[in-house]
Amino acid sequence: PDFDEQDLKGDSLSVSMFRGQVLLIDFWATWCGPCVNEMPNVVGIYRKYHPKGFEIVGISLDSNKDSLISFIEKQDITWPQYFDGQGWSNKLAGRYGINSIPATFLLDPEGRILGVGLRGEELAAAVKEAVEKLDQD
Repeated sequence: PDFDEQDLKGDSLSVSMFRGQVLLIDFWATWCGPCVNEMPNVVGIYRKYHPKGFEIVGISLDSNKDSLISFIEKQDITWPQYFDGQGWSNKLAGRYGINSIPATFLLDPEGRILGVGLRGEELAAAVKEAVEKLDQD
């Protein structure tokens, strides 16, 4: 589902603003070990495919904004992050039915789900394939 929120910087944030691009919606938190372990992979995929039409929206289930901002800066995470400080009660996590993290949704340029729960090499391969299709269209 789409949403109309603001990111950490106060900029408008929605799924529909990324139409025409491949989008990963990533539900995560700095206190989640598997999320933190996966982040270098996600950053690498973003750096490689962002210039070709790949975007990420992070949905943080953190409750401490300062910890989140510090982690984002240290990890050089440059994509938009949604944060409401509500932890597991995060309103977007509720809307998407998230009950464990990391949780990812890979969307095609029309907003259709290409994959759910992708990580590691599986995520890299799916993003590569989706971005290559962008080049063909």
